[in-house]
Amino acid sequence: MMKTLLRHPFAFILAIILHGLIALLFVISFDLHLVEGSLGKISPVKVMLNSQAISELQLEPTPERDTPDPVMDAAALQAELEKQALESAEKAEQERLEAELAAKAEQERIEAESLAQAEAERMAQEAAEKASQEAAEQAEAAKEAARQAEEQAQAAAQAAREAEEQATKEAQAKTEQEQAEKEARLKAAQEAQRKAEEEAAEQERQRQLAEAARKAAAAQAALVAKQAKEAAEAREAAKAKAAAEAKAQREREAAAAKAKQEREAAAAKAKLEKQRAEAEAKRQQEIAAAKARAEAIKKRQEREAAIAKAKAEKEAEALRAKRQREEQARIAKQKAEEAARLKEQERKRAEAERARIAKEKAEQALIAKRRAEFEAKKREEARKKEEEAARAKAERARLAAEKKRKAEEARKAAEARKAKALAEKKRKEAEARRAAEARKKAEAVKRAQAEAERKRVEAARRRAEEQRKAQAAAAARQRQAAAQAQRAALNQWGAQIERHVKQRWFPPPGSGGQVAKVRLQVSSSGYIRGQIQFLQCGDPGFCASIRDAFARSEPLPSPPRNVLDRTLLITMD
Repeated sequence: MMKTLLRHPFAFILAIILHGLIALLFVISFDLHLVEGSLGKISPVKVMLNSQAISELQLEPTPERDTPDPVMDAAALQAELEKQALESAEKAEQERLEAELAAKAEQERIEAESLAQAEAERMAQEAAEKASQEAAEQAEAAKEAARQAEEQAQAAAQAAREAEEQATKEAQAKTEQEQAEKEARLKAAQEAQRKAEEEAAEQERQRQLAEAARKAAAAQAALVAKQAKEAAEAREAAKAKAAAEAKAQREREAAAAKAKQEREAAAAKAKLEKQRAEAEAKRQQEIAAAKARAEAIKKRQEREAAIAKAKAEKEAEALRAKRQREEQARIAKQKAEEAARLKEQERKRAEAERARIAKEKAEQALIAKRRAEFEAKKREEARKKEEEAARAKAERARLAAEKKRKAEEARKAAEARKAKALAEKKRKEAEARRAAEARKKAEAVKRAQAEAERKRVEAARRRAEEQRKAQAAAAARQRQAAAQAQRAALNQWGAQIERHVKQRWFPPPGSGGQVAKVRLQVSSSGYIRGQIQFLQCGDPGFCASIRDAFARSEPLPSPPRNVLDRTLLITMD
């Protein structure tokens, strides 16, 4: 009970005020008047209601005469009996009117309690509607924040894709540059060729560094876009896996190339160390540049996120201010309506009070008049009493009708207010439904647009991935074809040298059936570099004839331009 009173203090105070007013009206409807008797003595007048007609005044009996008069005594006795009968009737009528007034007061109290309860229910309903509206607005704000977070994640993913595409383009450009440099270095001497090979290896390492920088940028973007959807995370994971596999493949190729270069660069170790130092410095510079680019991308993303957050906070603040203004306007309107209603009630009470005072004055004047008539004309007392009773009855009927009319008007006014409140409630509910439908339509449009944008981005990513795979496959085919062409050219060149040397070889007698396997390096001008290595040979004379044949055969046939490895293995038999 106390919780209900605390939740609706206004209704509780209004009910107390209405009960007090009803009790006050019930009390002030009685008056006690003292009138003078015919002999100057004070005799009490019976308590009368406002709606009661003027009753007969009870006067003190006149002093007894010295000589008894039977006629006067009989008349006095008859008058006394008539007076008592009238008093009994008036008393019964008064009790009936009091019962009616009590019933009406109880009815008014019940109506006041009903109005107070209706007011409390209305306020509770308004509070519930307000809470529901605030909950809907908070849910809308949460959806807006989630949508903004999703947009930020998409922007971060887009930035990561752009960084990856940029790194891919840079790697492709570097690969093209490497191929051009290799073609240019094929025309130089053997020393220049070795240097070009070292530079190619360094370019490969630079490409790996660029790949590492791209991965660092992708990791930074993934850190910003960690709230993205699982589909984006799955794509990023697949992409990272493909990148790891590609990196492993490149590392294997680099390891093979490095082993090959170590075999070739055994004689030029000091020079290679110097070149490695220069390459390391260059690599450090490129790493610093990649870190600077990644830091710039990170700062740009942070600025964009801060701008988006400030925009969201500003919109939320504007929405809260708008709701506060609407709530203040509603409260002001409610207070104005309540003040108007209280003012109207006060005006009606003032009118009723003025009417009551005027009526009391009229009643007092009538009492004075009847007292004078009672003193002047005792014989007409019965007739006047009958007339006054009739007038009182008519007055009571008129007052009862007036009260009934006022009660009916009050009931109709209450019903009109209830109907108005119900219509206002229905209007607000309809507006809320329309607003909810509009929000749902807008959200559906936004979701459709977001889905279309996601599909477009996904299609672009697939096209870019397919293009990258096609380019990688073409490059692999090109490298394989170049390797096959180089092997074919090397085999053809070795066969030419073998024929060229055998034409100038004179095996010693008795060496038939002997076989020798020779390893040698040939310069671009056709001369043998270093010493001839015999992997397999018979007697020393057989080996000396082979060494002599190679010396007479110089210069050997020149190597093809596309052959980089000029170490040959020739079988002499």
